[in-house]
Amino acid sequence: MKKNVLMTILFFGVLGALVWNGTSENGTLRKSTSIEPNWAAIAAWPNLNSSSVEAQPDPNRRVTAIVLDDSGSMSKDMHDAKQAVIGALDAMKDDDRVAVVALNSGTVLPFASVAEAKSDLPALLSPIVSDGGTPLTRAIRSAQDLLEAEAAAVRGFGTFRLIVTTDGVADDSEALDAEIETLATSTPIQVTTIGIGIEGGHVLRRADLGSFVDVSNVAALQSALEAAVAENTDFSAITEFGGQGE
Repeated sequence: MKKNVLMTILFFGVLGALVWNGTSENGTLRKSTSIEPNWAAIAAWPNLNSSSVEAQPDPNRRVTAIVLDDSGSMSKDMHDAKQAVIGALDAMKDDDRVAVVALNSGTVLPFASVAEAKSDLPALLSPIVSDGGTPLTRAIRSAQDLLEAEAAAVRGFGTFRLIVTTDGVADDSEALDAEIETLATSTPIQVTTIGIGIEGGHVLRRADLGSFVDVSNVAALQSALEAAVAENTDFSAITEFGGQGE
């Protein structure tokens, strides 16, 4: 059985039975929801045929898509946020794969080796400015599409991760809620969200669907990103970091 499916079974074996009570962005209590994984969809993922298939894919490779918040609220923090993404590459292996998607600017870096990203990403991020809203749903869909295409090329072998950075609520929280539910229950993609100075509830805080860590400001973002991409697959590093950023 593929390694990513095995990991998903372990991951959802713990989280799939949880019943979640949380608060929405306006502080109201969300209705309890029982989440069950769609094993057939997970086993069939990715649902794509690739024109270029890797002959000997590495089951130990980590494939990570990072969503960068470039919304207008980031303003003075945009430079530091971009530097945090660049710095986080040092916590990855050079032959792992990484892509970067910005909320408003779209795909900044299609999937590349970390070694290539270290060379190319600074120049690619340079023109990104803080502007626009917080279209998290659109950005997460784009990142998911990139991950699915990458998985097709390696026949599903490896660990696939989505790391979202954001400093605010989504433009359409209900759409994002549905998107994250589908992603978490129908794919083996591991979802981690780093919330920058967010107070109250957030749809991405759902502990049954992924991992969430609070950081008080963008100065702590790089450390949180490094913890999220560290050499482990059980979320222990990001959980340990969580107590420091609140």
